[in-house]
Amino acid sequence: MTRPLRIVLLATGGTIACTTTTGVAVKTLRAADLLATVPALPGVEVQGSDFGLTSSWDLTPPTMLEVAHRVEELLVEHDAVVVSQGTDTLEETAALLSFAVRSPRPVVVTGAMRASDEPGADGARNLQAALLVAAHPDAAGRGALVVLDDDVHRAVTVTKRHSSTTSTFGSPNAGPVGLVHGDRVIFVAPPSPLTRYDVVHAAADVPLLVVAAGAPRRVLEAAVAGADGLVVARFGLGHAPAAWMPVLGAAVDAGMPVVMASRTGAGPVGGRYAGPGGDLDVADRGLLSAGLRSPATARIELICALGAGADPVEAFARTLP
Repeated sequence: MTRPLRIVLLATGGTIACTTTTGVAVKTLRAADLLATVPALPGVEVQGSDFGLTSSWDLTPPTMLEVAHRVEELLVEHDAVVVSQGTDTLEETAALLSFAVRSPRPVVVTGAMRASDEPGADGARNLQAALLVAAHPDAAGRGALVVLDDDVHRAVTVTKRHSSTTSTFGSPNAGPVGLVHGDRVIFVAPPSPLTRYDVVHAAADVPLLVVAAGAPRRVLEAAVAGADGLVVARFGLGHAPAAWMPVLGAAVDAGMPVVMASRTGAGPVGGRYAGPGGDLDVADRGLLSAGLRSPATARIELICALGAGADPVEAFARTLP
């Protein structure tokens, strides 16, 4: 007889773990509580494991790497892992899992936008959908996946686009790779090439700056001081105030990897405008292009590359991770 699939829910906290009995959202639900809200899946054994009851805004890259290590440990004896967490930094945790977890077995990240006892609570459905995806044979070999609102996204393309709606997560440059329809999982795109790093640590000091009209150079100078790398979410195709360029160029000349991304939320960077601060000027000064990566994903990849001793130039030469 074929043994059942073995899936573990690794619960870390977040809104999906919240109740509002005190009038405000408070994290109270552990893994076993969350699993009690979803129906059993035929041929699947699901166990719960608790990482903590943490607000995702307090998750740091080193803690995310601890989650990745725990996922690797669980995948030794289990067929898939679902990670539940808060949505504020969900895309960053998911990206780090995709970069750092070496196992080809499915890793699926989910969460919720509403507490479990609020009208229209979405946590139970998101968890059920995530378990369905984790149990699907085509989920393997895709890196970490993100499942919310019945959409399936690659961890390295997804981003949170709205502060409150349940349909907040999307992949603006790529679209979802699958969907959950009832109890069916439908993948609409084949697996993509994966980028993996042997991440020893995730403690690199990598600020993320967002440019603004007339932003003072002292903000940039403070960010560069003592940093291991830098990601700048810039105007449009990757433009920045001309006054910033000498500081950025000097940082690159000193050996610091500096990545330019776009603050627009979608689209590529580079390749059009000349002149001080233009995207061609940026490239001429040796700044790296985030390509189609979001600023948050670019930062996580740079942290992983630095923590693995990899060459950031080579890492960001790839259009998509």
